[in-house]
Amino acid sequence: MKVAFAQRGNYYDEEDKKALIDLLDQPATYNKWELIKQFEHEFREYVGANYALSVTSGTSALHLCLKGIDIKPGDEVITTPMTWVSTANVIMLEHAKPVFVDVEPDTLSIDSTKIGEKITSRTKAIMPVHLAGHAADMDSIMTIAEENGLAVISDAAHALGAEYKLQKIGSIGDLTAYSFYTQKNISTLGEGGMITAVDEEVMERIRLYQNHGVRYLSKYVNPESLEKPWYRDCVQVGYNYRMSEGQAAVGITQLKKLEKFNEIRRRFARLYSELLSDVEGITLPVEKEYVKSSWHFYIVKIEENFGLSRDEVVRRLGECGVQTNVHYTPLHYFAPYKALGYKPGEFPVAEAAYEKVLSLPLHVSLDDGQVEYVANMLKQLKRAR
Repeated sequence: MKVAFAQRGNYYDEEDKKALIDLLDQPATYNKWELIKQFEHEFREYVGANYALSVTSGTSALHLCLKGIDIKPGDEVITTPMTWVSTANVIMLEHAKPVFVDVEPDTLSIDSTKIGEKITSRTKAIMPVHLAGHAADMDSIMTIAEENGLAVISDAAHALGAEYKLQKIGSIGDLTAYSFYTQKNISTLGEGGMITAVDEEVMERIRLYQNHGVRYLSKYVNPESLEKPWYRDCVQVGYNYRMSEGQAAVGITQLKKLEKFNEIRRRFARLYSELLSDVEGITLPVEKEYVKSSWHFYIVKIEENFGLSRDEVVRRLGECGVQTNVHYTPLHYFAPYKALGYKPGEFPVAEAAYEKVLSLPLHVSLDDGQVEYVANMLKQLKRAR
């Protein structure tokens, strides 16, 4: 049996296709910006945030969040080494420094008890990552941030629909960045992202950077009162991080299905946990009682007493047709972060986890039989030892 690690092209249906066709059928005079505004409004309402802005990717969302807090060269942003490279890369692109903090052994999210010791006079923000869809310890993080005058920027690329103490991720903290990349819980034609914010002034700063640094005077003043109503003022340099109307059209229909998609993921996660609960040498992922995970990944740990290394398990499962993955290689192992002076041994929990973690297939295109097959292959590998 073949079991893909993730669906390609996400899970699109007739509703998504119709949204695109309806858009293409509109007359040339149709204001396609209204679709983008609608997606942002519905996303904001779903998350419970004050403001939302659509962008080109989760990476551009993170980048704009840093611009929103006016990050400067030499500033420091506290984050985790157990994440995809974009989390820290955007910090480096602004000539600021990512300051890594080790992770919790169970959730693999940033260990809030170790954040305080990394705060300096140059610290500007804390950037927690809600790894695999499980919320980080936001109460502690928010308390630390408030006591030290720091911004909190959540990397929620995995966490759309996730909750912390009955609050949606995106309604907690100053800024939250989401990704709609192909493998995420919903997708906008392969790429896309969203930012949610609490503060209007911060969001207006982000909007400027998102659209070339251009301000449309007609947005703020009655166009009929302007001598040159067409005039657009470039008040600063910026980027083109705008989402397309086609992506927004699909984003609207995908968002309507998010809860259904996430429930399918939860059901498969529960099934994996039931099937693998008695397998010695496999540590299952946790879901804290005050968290509702979006289950973007299902990450197990292959312990020493399983009898095979994680890498050997990857190879053997591959021979059985099961695609797996590893999330993630700690960032301080990579050249750009070695150049900052980080060395192996500094983050022992993340480093130990890296040798064990294995992400099993988890997506809405699976079926129960495939999940059972993956679990049975792991059991067979264990019995063969």
